[in-house]
Amino acid sequence: MLFFVLSTMICWNTSGQRIVIQQSIRLIDSMPNFPQGFKMKDWKDIAVKQDALLYNFNAEGRFLPAIWWDSSYTNFPERAFGLPSYIGSLRGKGSDYESLPVMGSIIGATLAGIDKSNVNGIDFVRTCKQFYNKKNGEGLVLNSVDRKTGNSFWYDIFPGIAFAMIVDKYPEEKKLKEIMQWNAAKWIEAIKNLSQDGYSDFNYTAYDFQTHKGIFNRKWHEPDAAAGLAWIEFAAWKSFGDSSYYKAFKSCMDFLQLRKAKEGPYYELLMPYGAYLSVRSNAEYGTHYDELKMLNWCFDGNNSDRDGWGVITGKWNGRGVDGLVGQKKYEQYAFAMNTFSQAAALVPIVKYNAAYARTIGKWVLNMANSCRLFYADEHPKNRQSSSLWQGDPQHVICYEGLRKDLDHGNNFKVFKGILSDEGPYAIGDQVKNQTAFTDICPYGSAWVGILAGIIDTTNVRGILKLNCNATDFFSDNQFPSFLLYNPYKERKTVAISVGKEDINIYDKVTKSFIKRNVHGNVPVTLQRDNAVCLVLIPASMRTYINGNKLKADNHVIDYLY
Repeated sequence: MLFFVLSTMICWNTSGQRIVIQQSIRLIDSMPNFPQGFKMKDWKDIAVKQDALLYNFNAEGRFLPAIWWDSSYTNFPERAFGLPSYIGSLRGKGSDYESLPVMGSIIGATLAGIDKSNVNGIDFVRTCKQFYNKKNGEGLVLNSVDRKTGNSFWYDIFPGIAFAMIVDKYPEEKKLKEIMQWNAAKWIEAIKNLSQDGYSDFNYTAYDFQTHKGIFNRKWHEPDAAAGLAWIEFAAWKSFGDSSYYKAFKSCMDFLQLRKAKEGPYYELLMPYGAYLSVRSNAEYGTHYDELKMLNWCFDGNNSDRDGWGVITGKWNGRGVDGLVGQKKYEQYAFAMNTFSQAAALVPIVKYNAAYARTIGKWVLNMANSCRLFYADEHPKNRQSSSLWQGDPQHVICYEGLRKDLDHGNNFKVFKGILSDEGPYAIGDQVKNQTAFTDICPYGSAWVGILAGIIDTTNVRGILKLNCNATDFFSDNQFPSFLLYNPYKERKTVAISVGKEDINIYDKVTKSFIKRNVHGNVPVTLQRDNAVCLVLIPASMRTYINGNKLKADNHVIDYLY
């Protein structure tokens, strides 16, 4: 039984523990609790089938097979493999490909349950070492096997994040772990060189490791580089324990902490990783980063250099697009990879602070529902740019993005008279720019395994079970952890499968054990428009309080007990 002290709006459970008051992220408040026209794709099925298509060396059809071997041995005397950023890309094969679709396909497939280190005896994971650019002297994991820094922070930083994610999932790949450490150590040089009087300044477009200086292209800044580098250095510190990585992480986070709330730094897809770290570091290490400021930056779109970049709400010509990530003010253009990536970064925050359980659960429900619009089978042929390509009859590789209309994009008038006068449109930039024959986009689609790893449905339509451990990299994932949000106006009971062994179920929101000594399918009741954050603990384990943490067998159950 719970009881409430209404005069102070504080809620307590029967054990005297304070129930977590839910915090709102501003933009998510404007989304519907239950998406209109709700339809949830089977994300694991899509990810598994996409993997089978992308990795089929014998696939037949136009622009197939997608995959090829790279025997250039650019950085190591081993072959690698390439995938096109877009189906029908005019880029050559050989060693001319980007690392992000390759590493995204490995991460996505792994999160969907596929071991990419042993596919019919082939270890695709180890080939990623080729993205460590040592031959050209850069000494960094970058977006190709031969790339120079200095053009864009996010293109130079995100490959290192992806690489570290792979290391987390395949710790037995010792060479990759070594490269991860080299990459993090090299970026410390940039962080130091961008610092004055003890404070780092990331108000640049990029950093050039040849000149050892920050670069401003006189067009835009990418200050959320601080968030991406903070993640790389934090992961290195957790992996290797060297305090230099923690110092670099702190320097990056301090830049974000000192930045004014009205000066949103979100440029592309790095800022959510900094927001995640603000919540995790506050819980694990007692720091005092402004979590809500950084989380709101990831959604609002009020950014100093890329105004309107954030999370989209509302309807485009009658179709709900709530939760997608992209440009929402001017071009009105959502992108698949950015949306999948933001889910990877933000779903785990509820493990560290359950005050965000309701708002994150509500966003993911809307986002996952809207993500179906990236796929060809959700549109008539005259509302997509590449319907003529027939190489993906199951529609498991998605488009680069979704546009509200064709009026705001440069040269999108090329589609006038071909596409419908009314969108939204499944589309991309490649066909209009004549750099690929299709806008079907492994570059972004490969990452759909993030949704496969996180999202599962339940026996109640619209109530999702979100795996909070799936993308919580370099963390203590000893106990299964799930977020469930009830969008309905009345209580709902869902059945949760917990396995054959007896377990206890702890809810971080009410800070109480809601079930003890249970197994099999367990009914869990959710209050209306509310969420639970469940941790499954073996019933045989003794739980105890250590400071402000609830633990079992030296593993944390609740960081804020």
